[in-house]
Amino acid sequence: LATIFLLLAMAGRCHSQQLDHIQLSRIQGSIEALTHAVQELSENVTAGIGKLSDVTAGIGKLSDVTAVIGNLSDVTAGIGKLSDVTAVIGNLSDVTAGIGKLSENVTSGIGKMFNLLGIDHLYCEYGWVKLRSSCYFLGKDKSNWEQSREKCLALDSDFVTITRDEEYNFLRDLAKGHNNYVGLSDLQEEGTYRWVADGTIHQIVESWWAEGEPNNQVSREHCVHFQSKDGRFNDHVCTYKFTYICEKPAQLD
Repeated sequence: LATIFLLLAMAGRCHSQQLDHIQLSRIQGSIEALTHAVQELSENVTAGIGKLSDVTAGIGKLSDVTAVIGNLSDVTAGIGKLSDVTAVIGNLSDVTAGIGKLSENVTSGIGKMFNLLGIDHLYCEYGWVKLRSSCYFLGKDKSNWEQSREKCLALDSDFVTITRDEEYNFLRDLAKGHNNYVGLSDLQEEGTYRWVADGTIHQIVESWWAEGEPNNQVSREHCVHFQSKDGRFNDHVCTYKFTYICEKPAQLD
């Protein structure tokens, strides 16, 4: 009987040890599972913190975008102000144009006033003829074109410059029947006729020229004169000797 009890006791102790071993294994498994869960949680938290950093960076970029939008608003306002400046410049252009017109009108008015008030008080010395504010002299001796100009300069005048129909017709009648040099040539540039007194270019007026002229015949005709046969302009060889017309301003009484 004692032996049986001893065996039973040993069996109970052994069973208890087996139970303890099983429980220990279960606890160990739970700890391992818990450790794994904690590791996963840590990884998830770390990843979440990383994503949160990305979100923070994104918020920072959003702030930059907001700043850019603010700057863009400033640019838009600046463009609006620039439009105002452009409008002012446009108005300034109108003012400038107005000043230009006013200057032209004043100049024209002064010229007309001079013509009305002063022209009757202008005179030319003996041997000269007057038209408006100019005096003209018809040389009686004959010279080539260059010599004719020198003679005009010696009289404190210059070769005549003709700028309007009234003056052209007046001098044409005055020179009728004679070949008279005027101060026009294309010596400086072939085909471009300039008035020697001031260098201005003569825009060809067909009615002033004889038919077919100027034609630079034999490539030697460069100096202009009133021709005797019809009193109109003709280009001629500059070495030919003709009479000439000089011009200078009229003087006040």
